[in-house]
Amino acid sequence: MRTPHRRSGTLAAAVAAAAVITLTPQPAAAAAEHAAAAERVSPHAVLIGGNLKENDQILRSIVDLADPDGSGPARARIAIVTVAASAARTPQDAADASKNNAAANGLYYSALFERFGAETYAVPIDTAINYDGDVYTPAKAFDPEVSAAIEASTGVFFGGGDQMRYVRTLFECADAPLEAFTDCDDTPVMTAIRAVAARGVVSGVSAGLTIQQGEDMITGGESYEAWRDGATPGYLDDARALGYLPHGGFGFVDGVLIDSHFTTWGRQGRAAQLALATGHPFVLGIDETTALVLDRRSGKGTVVGEHGVSVLDLRAAQPTAEGVTGVRWSYATAGDRVTLGDAVEVQRARGSAPVKPRGADASAVADVWDSLDGEGGVYSLRDLAREVVASSARTGDGTSYESGPRFVTRLTRDEATAAWRTPAGGVSFSQLRMDIVAAP
Repeated sequence: MRTPHRRSGTLAAAVAAAAVITLTPQPAAAAAEHAAAAERVSPHAVLIGGNLKENDQILRSIVDLADPDGSGPARARIAIVTVAASAARTPQDAADASKNNAAANGLYYSALFERFGAETYAVPIDTAINYDGDVYTPAKAFDPEVSAAIEASTGVFFGGGDQMRYVRTLFECADAPLEAFTDCDDTPVMTAIRAVAARGVVSGVSAGLTIQQGEDMITGGESYEAWRDGATPGYLDDARALGYLPHGGFGFVDGVLIDSHFTTWGRQGRAAQLALATGHPFVLGIDETTALVLDRRSGKGTVVGEHGVSVLDLRAAQPTAEGVTGVRWSYATAGDRVTLGDAVEVQRARGSAPVKPRGADASAVADVWDSLDGEGGVYSLRDLAREVVASSARTGDGTSYESGPRFVTRLTRDEATAAWRTPAGGVSFSQLRMDIVAAP
């Protein structure tokens, strides 16, 4: 599923009436000041799973990391890239921050970050020109003034939509069937974004999260179709079919497959299938209104927000004719830490208390992958996992909503599994076994 853009209407309504699209790169002296100050900032990423909901803690994390001198006089300056959204069809739509298009999203996110004390630069790039006088154009990816304005920033934020729009506008790729690109070069704007990423903070939500991975970036798909049909390189007409881009995204967070809206929409299934198909040992999945604040130099990150960050470890997984056995799933909530590297690990937050398995047996779940045809978006497999780690029984099963074939996901708590409750009240776990098989 290419998930719809979600956001609060409060701020959008506040800025819509006065919204004006402007292109205002900083003067050269101010740009140099920002760039010099930003050299003192360690490179970070704030990886948001989707549905930001104007979460104060997540937004404050981005602005604080982009602030080049802490309590000093310099301010965070965030370049806002919203090309993943569709192009505005009219000047009125472009100027209305309550709408969902590239220009309107630029206005919305600019006002949002300015509320937290940051300067902003809305990057005027989208995928099409739909009316005379459109400021947002594909050609701006080659505009030296736009590149200079980005390079003067201390952080970059990527909005939601469809991650392939980032690929089509910020890369120049050699033609390939189904857009299964393997050979891409950076545009000048992408080169400027990399310069900021090397010394500041990159952040993104939904598609803006997914684009930050390296090779084999997911382009669409649902868990059921992924297991029924497998994975196909490219951008597919059927949004439910599992597709991926061999070249991948920007590569700011490498060594893991990345997926958004993760346990929210039961994406554990599709992510495991893609990892098996492409030979990746680890998946990093982030839930809605949740972020991993990651030091890109050390690979150490902390979870903030409402839900959790998943790590799927497929190093010992065994593909079978019916599915896969032995995937290990860890789930970290607010305050827990995640370390990326040769081994991807989850560490419990300080002050956490063990969860003792005393509860009732876990109930079977009939739509464990949160199908678009079912209730959807209700964390079914995550909730089953929490029942398993807290129950006196060691296993819990969930089935796919769809049949022909129907798939069963079995979760098993064994001697390698641990679970804990964090001081923030979240229930986290590590090394829960996950098997996916076709039902007999």
